[in-house]
Amino acid sequence: MGEKYLKFIKTFTLAALVAGVFFFSSAFSAGGYPKGTSVDGLDVSGMSEACAERALRARLKEELSSKSLVIEADGRKYVFRYPEINVKTDLLSVLKRAKKGGAHALSKRYFLNKEEQTLRGICDDFYCKSKDARVIFCPDEADPFAFEADRCGRYLDGAALKKAVDASLAGSFSKVRVRSVRVTAGVTLSAARELATLRASFTTYFNPDAAGRSHNIRLAAEKLNGTVIGGGEAFSFNERVGERTLQNGFREAPIILEGDFVAGVGGGVCQVSTTVYNAALLAGMKITEFHPHSLAVGYVEPSFDAMVSGKNCDLKFENPEKTEAYLICRVRGNALNVKIYSKKSAFTYSRESRTTGSIEPPEAKVIETEEDKTDRAARSGLTSEGYLLRYRNGVLVSRIRLRRDRYAPTRGIVYKKPENFEKTNKSAEIVA
Repeated sequence: MGEKYLKFIKTFTLAALVAGVFFFSSAFSAGGYPKGTSVDGLDVSGMSEACAERALRARLKEELSSKSLVIEADGRKYVFRYPEINVKTDLLSVLKRAKKGGAHALSKRYFLNKEEQTLRGICDDFYCKSKDARVIFCPDEADPFAFEADRCGRYLDGAALKKAVDASLAGSFSKVRVRSVRVTAGVTLSAARELATLRASFTTYFNPDAAGRSHNIRLAAEKLNGTVIGGGEAFSFNERVGERTLQNGFREAPIILEGDFVAGVGGGVCQVSTTVYNAALLAGMKITEFHPHSLAVGYVEPSFDAMVSGKNCDLKFENPEKTEAYLICRVRGNALNVKIYSKKSAFTYSRESRTTGSIEPPEAKVIETEEDKTDRAARSGLTSEGYLLRYRNGVLVSRIRLRRDRYAPTRGIVYKKPENFEKTNKSAEIVA
């Protein structure tokens, strides 16, 4: 019994070993997957891991070749296919798990290669910066302003585009449709035109036959014409016109000095500063410095003159707007005109001059001479007040007294023949 039993055991063990080897070789021969094993729907039974990987990658490539990402933006179409589109999977880890057999799914994440760079390129195709309308100042032209039209900008919302692309890649590769965003200019053409609105115009007149004075008025006007005063900036008449000297092109003409008319270089320039002063008032500028003449002048009402002299007496004002103010100063014939353009205002202005008193002149200065004649007529002085009236939609909203002034009288000069002139001459003849 012992030998028979031993023989039986050996025979059984050998049979079992042969059966096991047969089963293993048939079920997972040479590293192959068990029968009935599938990955992502592909039967890999009996395949080696490397063979299954190649087969699955080939299948993934075939799938990718059939897919396309389409982006449409304002009629432009962008199409991306493999290899621009690719996929990330957990293929290697699934292949390892699949060695136990059964059905296994792949986790897939489709992506666009260099997505950030690619989408930025699309956005760049559409980006157009908006351009503000521009005021072009041409002070020497009959129409002093030209305008450059505004241009709208546009852009693609990069964040929204990326979100839509990622959603398409994560879903059924649906078409991505986006629209550019329109950006209006900060300053439109109509707004630019309002930045060059005529705020004030003021005109004074002079005698064109007074050659030196006329020359000085024209020269000062030329130096002022085309002045641009920035928003919040200050204007100085003396800085703009420069010193009134022969070297600076000015000529001799009568000026007022210490209550009298005397010869001096630059006579007539005060008429220019006065005209600018009144235009600035009517344009709503903020006057910071002005000086009255010692004598009343004939080219403007009392309390609305503005004398300039040397470096100590200047005309200054500030532009209260945040945008530029443009100054046109021109001479036509015997008329000096100053215009100020700036941002359109809700207010308009007018002036009011009031004479509040009269100052009698002193007795005329008599100079003995051979013939009676008047060299300079006496003229009364006066006191006055100047007011600025402000309107909104034609309705008076304020009336402000700007100044009080005293203008000295002018003493007359008379040449008179002495009463004993004839007798003195006859006596002189007898003596002779």
